[in-house]
Formats: sequence, C-alpha cells, structure tokens
Amino acid sequence: MHRITRFSLIAALAAISLPVFGAVRGTVAVVPTVNASGEKWVEFKQRQAAMIDDWEVTHLPAAGYALTPRDDVRSAVRALALDMTDEENWRRSVVLEIGKKAGAEFVLFCAITSTEQKLQKRPFYEDKEGRTDVRVWLMDTRTGEALLTGKTFTGRSGGNRVSLDNKGSERQIQAAANAVRDATRDFLAPYKAK
Repeated sequence: MHRITRFSLIAALAAISLPVFGAVRGTVAVVPTVNASGEKWVEFKQRQAAMIDDWEVTHLPAAGYALTPRDDVRSAVRALALDMTDEENWRRSVVLEIGKKAGAEFVLFCAITSTEQKLQKRPFYEDKEGRTDVRVWLMDTRTGEALLTGKTFTGRSGGNRVSLDNKGSERQIQAAANAVRDATRDFLAPYKAK
C-alpha cells in the first residue's frame, strides 16, 4: 500500500512539473484570431483579437506546449491562399490543413463572433459586464482528431463587483480571453490558466 501511495505521489508531481522542467507536450500552430463580431469600432476589434493572441502566446508555453513560429503559420495560410476573415474557411478541414502545412502537432484557431456589454443594476451601484462569444477550433494534426471544432464559448468579465474602472469595453476585451481560457481548460490541464 505504501508503494502505491508513493507511486501516485511521484506520478502526480511529474505531471504537474512537466512544464516547469521544460518537457514539451507538443507544438501548437496558433492561427491569428479573427474578429467577426460586427462591431464598428476598429481599434476595439483589434484589441480584442490581440488579447486572445496574447493569452495564447502566454499560457500555451506555460502549460508545456511549444509554439510554431508565427511566420510559419502565416506562410501556411498564404501558401494555401486562405482568407481567414471569410467564414467559409472556418472549417475543420481548412484549419487542420493550416496546422499540417505549418508543421505543428496541434492547431488552434479562434474567431470572435459577437460581443456585448450588459449593465448590472445593484442596490447601491451599477456595474458593467462584458460578454464575448468565441468559436474555437483545436485539432491534433497527426491523427486529425478534433478536440474542439467550432464550438462557441461565452466569456464573461465583470459583474458582481465594484470597481473604479467601470468601462464595459475593457470588460468585453477581457471576456474574449476568458472564453479561450474556458475552451482550452482540458487541453492545458494540469496547468490552470487565469
């Protein structure tokens, strides 16, 4: 019984320390995020997409995944003559082909489809909550297995708190990253993204 407990402890520590000691769990091609939310404010749309891209670049390596160089991913998109802002290209086969062409083991693509802010009226204050819907594709290019294939995740930020900076647009931007965090939770485990 003592050996089983010791083995379980060692196995758990090995799984948790995998990213810490530099063992790579695989390479991920991160296709640049597309914002197709219909929002008219261009700078806001760019910041929202950049927030997701920054989140991916920060948390995937922290979880033990190596990132395929962005230039390789962009070259793959160009070589396949794709316009990822066109919804017709948001298909499993297309995203999978980008990952293979980029030479990655996994491919991740996110598209923001809608975003809004909602005013929360509380007894003594008003608060804004940002909400963003993000469709996520995550596939294993070696097997063709889809871990996520266009599933929509709704990210939320704010609500139920008092803050000095009560800008709904900032909360919508954070909500986009929160949607991707929720979508990739199982893929990143045991790493816990914030």
